[in-house]
Amino acid sequence: MNMSFYKLVAAMLLTANANLVYAEPNENALGENLYLTIGGYGCAACHGKYANGAGNVGGNIRGASLEQFNHALENEPTMQLLSDVLVPEQRGLIVQYLASLGAMPLLEWSIGEDTDIKAQQLIPKQLSQLVVKNDTLVAIAVDLSPLAINQTLNIEPLDTQAVQFIAPAFSVSLQVNGQALQLLVNE
Repeated sequence: MNMSFYKLVAAMLLTANANLVYAEPNENALGENLYLTIGGYGCAACHGKYANGAGNVGGNIRGASLEQFNHALENEPTMQLLSDVLVPEQRGLIVQYLASLGAMPLLEWSIGEDTDIKAQQLIPKQLSQLVVKNDTLVAIAVDLSPLAINQTLNIEPLDTQAVQFIAPAFSVSLQVNGQALQLLVNE
């Protein structure tokens, strides 16, 4: 490999390490793919599909730095299995993906068999991510029109799906099967 390749990798690692820049989704496709597939099972097996922990053993790693990632690869027994598999460029791509997730406010909603009303705070006009977990044994559909998104989020039983959106400047409510998520803006 030539020296310019190593300079490119170093620049990518420094950028990813800074955790300051939000990359567009297509710029994160390689990192996201590695996150979901590395080692045959991906990071999602322990950290959730969207790195939010999702009740899994690994916890929330959104926004993790390269130092944190490398430390885990060296010291956590499960992560050590991936240490030799991930080259520095791949580590940088995963950290860049995690940085982009960490740059967005995370809103989580777990839909189960109860009739709870959940509430979470919105940061108006901020790119946010809503992660919805379907804890039921039937498929559900979440109407996203209150978020000014003309689509329905279809979630299979025991699956998780997410959507990114620009948070409105006003409070909204989403409803599915007698459950509600109130997204509140301090007015």
